[in-house]
Amino acid sequence: MDITKLQKGANEILVRSADAMKGGTGQVHPQSLICALGSLAGYACQQDVRDLYIKQKGFPEEKVFTVMQDKQGRKFYFGDLLNEPLVNEKYSVWSMIGGAVQRVGAKLPDINDIFRYVSYVVGGEQFGKVRSCETGDDMETYVRNLWKPLSALAKNYAQEGELHVVFGIALQKAAAGCQGAVNMTEIGRIAMESAVSMSKIDLR
Repeated sequence: MDITKLQKGANEILVRSADAMKGGTGQVHPQSLICALGSLAGYACQQDVRDLYIKQKGFPEEKVFTVMQDKQGRKFYFGDLLNEPLVNEKYSVWSMIGGAVQRVGAKLPDINDIFRYVSYVVGGEQFGKVRSCETGDDMETYVRNLWKPLSALAKNYAQEGELHVVFGIALQKAAAGCQGAVNMTEIGRIAMESAVSMSKIDLR
């Protein structure tokens, strides 16, 4: 893993995503940017798991994920392999955002509460919307609009299985830029609610 190269990719991701989200004032709404990058980082976790286990090793989807369907037939993905890049690995999304939060002495959000909440609302009306926070778009809209161009950019810097690291570093940098403007514990919660939620979706 070439961290220097991944950081360069993350810088480009951050600039491109911030440019895409500037409003009429030329300013970026911090919570919206964190939601968007958190959503992309979470979805990147699922894509990395697919690349490593389904594409490379040929495992069937049902062996890699626990798949749930809602009443509309939409699929949602869960499982231990998905939680590795989300929260367990050295360069997990949780590690990245947690580092930004703790660096300024702020309290980490309750990650177990976030997982419980997402599992409770998955497939429902509140799924994909951050609690107690207004953002420019919902999480899935951010992923649908930004994933294709930004993942193509990230692949210039990342090996298979490393997309979540590029987006996680971009998220960490965006969070650091919010210091002083927004409560950092709240930034961590928005980031991880978005990441955990969007790691579950099926865009195909």
